Amino acid sequence: MEKVANVKDLKRGKSIIFPYKEKEGILVKTKKDTLVAYSRVCPHEGGTIVWDASINKLLCECHLSIFNVDDGTVYKYSSLFEKMDNLTPIKLKIDDNHDIYVI
Repeated sequence: MEKVANVKDLKRGKSIIFPYKEKEGILVKTKKDTLVAYSRVCPHEGGTIVWDASINKLLCECHLSIFNVDDGTVYKYSSLFEKMDNLTPIKLKIDDNHDIYVI
């Protein structure tokens, strides 16, 4: 397991980028105070996923697809695409010291 952060390092509505399987993951502390993590690789063409706290969604910078932060499901995608897959979730574990690890 790799340590990503400590719960106290992440404020509500903020995100942290971390190394994940030779690419990157994104950890978000949602406005509901829940921790979620996803691969930053968009499932369409590999664009980079970013967090937009102003709309409480994750976005693909390439094609402006929008994903729900709570579960990584597609919220909206370009009509150019026939289908869009959900984001790849990353499992987390929080220990007694409130350290966050990727499983």
